[in-house]
Amino acid sequence: MKPRNKKQQHIVELSGRLRPLTTPQMNWALNSTVSHYGYRLKSGMCTCMKCGHEWFETRKGMCLCPECGTQIEIKDTKERVIRDKSYFNVITTIEDYQVVRMFLMMVEMRKGMKVKPAYLEIGSYWIDCKGNTTVVGLQRTLGHYIDSFAFGSPLEIRRDNEAFQRISDEWVYPRIKVTDTIKRNGFKGSCHHIHPVTLFQELLTNPKAETLMKSNEIELLQYLCSSDQRANDIKRYWNTIKIANRNGYKVKDSVMWVDYIKMLERCDKDIQSPKYICPANLQEEHNRYVKKLQTIQDKAKRADDIRKAQEREASFKEQKEKFFGIRINDGEIEVKVLESVEEYRQEAESQHICLFSAAYDQREDSLIFSARIDGRIIETIEVDLKTLKVVQSRGVCNQNTEYHDRIINLINANTHLIKERITA
Repeated sequence: MKPRNKKQQHIVELSGRLRPLTTPQMNWALNSTVSHYGYRLKSGMCTCMKCGHEWFETRKGMCLCPECGTQIEIKDTKERVIRDKSYFNVITTIEDYQVVRMFLMMVEMRKGMKVKPAYLEIGSYWIDCKGNTTVVGLQRTLGHYIDSFAFGSPLEIRRDNEAFQRISDEWVYPRIKVTDTIKRNGFKGSCHHIHPVTLFQELLTNPKAETLMKSNEIELLQYLCSSDQRANDIKRYWNTIKIANRNGYKVKDSVMWVDYIKMLERCDKDIQSPKYICPANLQEEHNRYVKKLQTIQDKAKRADDIRKAQEREASFKEQKEKFFGIRINDGEIEVKVLESVEEYRQEAESQHICLFSAAYDQREDSLIFSARIDGRIIETIEVDLKTLKVVQSRGVCNQNTEYHDRIINLINANTHLIKERITA
């Protein structure tokens, strides 16, 4: 794509002035960004696929090549060729631009030969002093893979895309050169496993990122840079973060700590009090407030259930009031009709069954009995009002009890009591 303004024209001009990869940079990429192997035959002769040196080796797993000193993994195989590739980044500056240069290294290792990798620049991110980015790169082609490039195309102004974003988050050459502004804003030579482009943009535009970098709150800085939602969390709890920092509290697990602060807020605790926000044991306090919130949610659910029961009471009475008062007793077991929606809710809660949540009280052809001994619930019974047959009889957690058959026989022997109410 042709440059559309003077800034883009200037960036393309500067791109042509960037220096090629240096020997230390190429050596680092070869040594650090791809795996190295020693191929061993049955005879025990092993070949370093990096330098081509051969020696007799009996060890398994990892070892050092006696010639080049590279740590290699021993593989017993007759293969003679390895093809591999990796992406890596070199971070540098030119004029007032912070530049993240992206490179592809392609390696073909042949047995008995010294490796000769090939390097190709894929593109670069140009970040100005206001955090705005411009991408210079190769043209992408249609294909199944994200990193499908037209290697013969020129390095031109391109739209940012997933391929460049992914590649710029790969290996980073450890000798990083940054602008004076980024250095002033706290950068000390490491990206701390944060996407370099995102980190530089935040340091240039977000004072909170600068503060976190300078105070060495790397966990929270990583949290801020990971997504827009998490950046909003940092903004929302910024006063809490500053108070914790002033009290010497170091956040070691940012995700858990922010979740903990959110739970404190929901429990109406003071999230600007060091007593709460600087726990000695974050894991224990986090778990404790999880249980507290669960209790609060359970209370809210019970209150909501009671409200729903009250709303359904009128229609329930209209349908089932004529059956109220039916009681069946064999001398030990008493079976009674449930006479309110609240009784349905209490029965369901006591027996851990879905009697209330599944709205059995609203089923026109269903009548629910409760079988009890000395007031203790044994089983809950559903009778079909059309057939007058027991549909189900369940104890705690829907399990049958030792009284199951007796209860069903007791109901079956007294279905005339139900029939009388239907025909009345």
